[in-house]
Amino acid sequence: MNRRRFLVISASAAASALLAACGGGGATPTPVPAPTPTSAAATSPTPAPAATPTPQAAATPTVARPATPFKIGVVVAQTGNLAASGRRHIEGMQLALEELAKGVAGRQLQLIPADSAGNPEQALTHVRRLVESEKVDVVTGFTITPELTAVRDYLHEQKQVTIVSIAGWPPLTRDPKVRSPYIFRSSFCQGQYEFIQAKWAYEKGGYRNVALLAPDYQTGHTVAAIFKNYFQKSGGQIAAEVYPPLDTQDFGPYLQRILQSAANADAVWAWFIGAAAIRFMTQYQEFGLKDQFPLLGGAEIGDDPYLPEVGEAALGIVSAINYAARYERPQNREFVRKFQQKFNRLPGHLEYWGYITIMILAQALEAVNGDTSNKEAFVQAIKNVRFQGPMNEVRFHPEAQGVITTVLVRRVEKLPDGTLGNVVLDEYPNIDDLSF
Repeated sequence: MNRRRFLVISASAAASALLAACGGGGATPTPVPAPTPTSAAATSPTPAPAATPTPQAAATPTVARPATPFKIGVVVAQTGNLAASGRRHIEGMQLALEELAKGVAGRQLQLIPADSAGNPEQALTHVRRLVESEKVDVVTGFTITPELTAVRDYLHEQKQVTIVSIAGWPPLTRDPKVRSPYIFRSSFCQGQYEFIQAKWAYEKGGYRNVALLAPDYQTGHTVAAIFKNYFQKSGGQIAAEVYPPLDTQDFGPYLQRILQSAANADAVWAWFIGAAAIRFMTQYQEFGLKDQFPLLGGAEIGDDPYLPEVGEAALGIVSAINYAARYERPQNREFVRKFQQKFNRLPGHLEYWGYITIMILAQALEAVNGDTSNKEAFVQAIKNVRFQGPMNEVRFHPEAQGVITTVLVRRVEKLPDGTLGNVVLDEYPNIDDLSF
């Protein structure tokens, strides 16, 4: 090869490489890493400086880089005794995501579920993975208090934006030493229902002597203590306190203790969740206590989604909670209609909490125009959220960072169509984490 031919071939190769680099060649370009979900470039890209026009550049169209998804990590029990609670919660989130399918402020909302199985260590493992590997924008969920207490410090230290959407551990929002500016709660605080139910039981229910049953763990003792405190303040007495082990299968021995030690009681108050709530309601009737002691339900005792399975064993149960499918409000009727259309059943409080959690995030994301790169601005946007939800105006208490809610007292009754359902007896608006 002579020198002249060598120079021609070299120049041609260089030109081909240049065209490939500009997108005009057939070579595979070097992949560019996608921006992280919190990157400002993901939502507010800065235009590149104008290049000197060339024939090649003029012929190449500009393609907008798609915004990164807004990742929502949800840690709830999806297996084990609390699996029904976790699945129901996710269904509420799925309904909201379906309504927001077109995205919010240019961002698609992506749910990343993780199964805690009700195990605190497993919950922490998943939270670490979601934060460090998945790079989620928000962490939410937590089925029970032990999960929440296991992850609180890590979330705070990581400055991870978090909305606790089930667990009601009181110090998270009530104790200034435990609160975190990055952690909110969209569900409830243990005690919000119990203090109202206790006062209602004495003042309107006419009960004077009540026996208490709750699972033998931190939450069970907390809610029972709050009911006891406010019932006694109202003038009532506690006939007995019985604490079966968590996940008890056979409540017979504990119901026998009620018969033996609380024969003078005029009602029983019981607090159980998930499969334990279903077992308790069924066994309470089978044991013959239903006709002897009216049942006041805490947590998921008497909850609508369990009524088809429990049947008439649930009839007459009076409970207090911040959601009822038959609460008369236009926004709630629409929520129930959409949920029934999608899942062919009525929603309960777990579905409601999941739904409003996603809607809270959507409102905040809209407020920052989809740009979550400034974490402090996004946190402030969550604090400022206000919208009309199924039950009330959804907004956070400025100090506690828990939602301000309407608490309902309701009773399971036989409806005109022959089915069972909760009918609202009383409502107590504007109840926050510091109301008791």
